[in-house]
Amino acid sequence: MIAVSRTALVGVLLVAATATLGDFIWYTVGVRHTMTAGLIHGALLLTTVGAVIGAASGRLVQGLPIGFVAGIGGALAYYALIVVMDSRTYGTAIPGAWVIMWLLLAALEGRWLRAPHRRNWTEVATRGLVAAVLGGIAFALVRNVVWGRPAAADRNYLVQYLAWAFAWAPGLLTLTWGSGAGGADVSSITPEALWSRIERGEPLLILDVRTSFEYKAGRVPGAVNVPFNEVARRLADVPGAAQGSPAGQAEELFVYCGHGPRASMAAAALRAAGRTRIVFIAGHFAGWRRAGLTIERPGR
Repeated sequence: MIAVSRTALVGVLLVAATATLGDFIWYTVGVRHTMTAGLIHGALLLTTVGAVIGAASGRLVQGLPIGFVAGIGGALAYYALIVVMDSRTYGTAIPGAWVIMWLLLAALEGRWLRAPHRRNWTEVATRGLVAAVLGGIAFALVRNVVWGRPAAADRNYLVQYLAWAFAWAPGLLTLTWGSGAGGADVSSITPEALWSRIERGEPLLILDVRTSFEYKAGRVPGAVNVPFNEVARRLADVPGAAQGSPAGQAEELFVYCGHGPRASMAAAALRAAGRTRIVFIAGHFAGWRRAGLTIERPGR
């Protein structure tokens, strides 16, 4: 079973607490809903979100500005959507801005936070859309709980807190999945650099986590195939893992899929099993093809 980052789970609870505290202030202090107040609220809340995403990658401080920018961006999107789509305060502009916020977070996490080992744009878009869709569904299910009409005196803030945890969990867990927290060395290598090492005849450990059909159609030379959803139960088939020795666990293991998401999920299973040196091929197999490098096929 692939382990979920403890940092991410704690982060969900922290973000839910921050969101609940914000609601408490809105309802009890009587803050008037203005654009300025909304921007401040979004920036402060999402800075906490950025801290969680950063902490999951071992870069807590670097995560703060991506949350701040996404908070401002999401709030501005909300006020823009009010003008062009729905003028109601609690209308469809809220879920629309929620989706835009997740896409912003995915782009900033993948392209800025992870530099120089950036995610490719396909993986950024995939993570962003999954976070936006799952997070959007979760938020829609509890929106009337967290932002309904009851007066402050009638609110149950424990229920409010649990509802916010439910709303934030899918997006946060999606963006922090396979982030590399917990002490494992997760980095990347360019296709060209890996090919140079293959040409030199180095004894490399390369894992292809695509489907067997994709693998048979063409793979990185020397790669062993274990589909990403089978990695956790087929650890003995993973290159370098069969011996189970500390030295074997610390061997450099190159992992790739088609574009990135499946490799990240496989890496989470490998880290849970103790593998400490996981290296992604930058751009994954799509990047290998773009580089025009040798592709191994059956019979070769």
